[in-house]
Amino acid sequence: MTEFAEILGKLRTRLSPPERVRIEPRSISQAAVTLILRECDAASQFLVIQRAENPRDYWSGHLALPGGRADEGDGSLLATAAREVREEVGIDLSPEVHFIGQLRSISPSSLRLPSILVTPFVAIAPQEFELRLSGEVSAAFWVSIPDLKLAGRNTSVTLEVDRTAYRWLAYTSERGPIWGITERIITDFLAHLD
Repeated sequence: MTEFAEILGKLRTRLSPPERVRIEPRSISQAAVTLILRECDAASQFLVIQRAENPRDYWSGHLALPGGRADEGDGSLLATAAREVREEVGIDLSPEVHFIGQLRSISPSSLRLPSILVTPFVAIAPQEFELRLSGEVSAAFWVSIPDLKLAGRNTSVTLEVDRTAYRWLAYTSERGPIWGITERIITDFLAHLD
């Protein structure tokens, strides 16, 4: 059994199934992101994007998973996840074929950030695809799951807010630290592989 097959076996038995969670107009906005898996040269990887610089985006320039806010026309957060992946990186994911599960929904821990509930989904990349980045994405790269798991959260990000320094644990990557909501999603994902 390959490492990738072993990872998929664990995820299929440990993750909640990908539900078609309805988009509900309520006081908190909803969003969906997708942790896209692939096997490349016998290595298990997932896709990370770098958001384009945008002064109106709270997460401008951050490393993230493909995804974004739900539109009323999406019908479900699973549809949001598939739409956002297609729009941001050009990969067509079928909810019936490619999505294998979902992680627990989370919200930003900072009161300075917008109130939003993010539902992370896990999907397998199609055999054939070509990355086509939208204007919302400045870069995309693949991260080795075993390497990330071995290194752990081995760095941190410190920001000063109102003259108080705050520190967040982070994963190291080729384009900088992966921290914040994305770090929390990845940490939850990796816990399913222990």
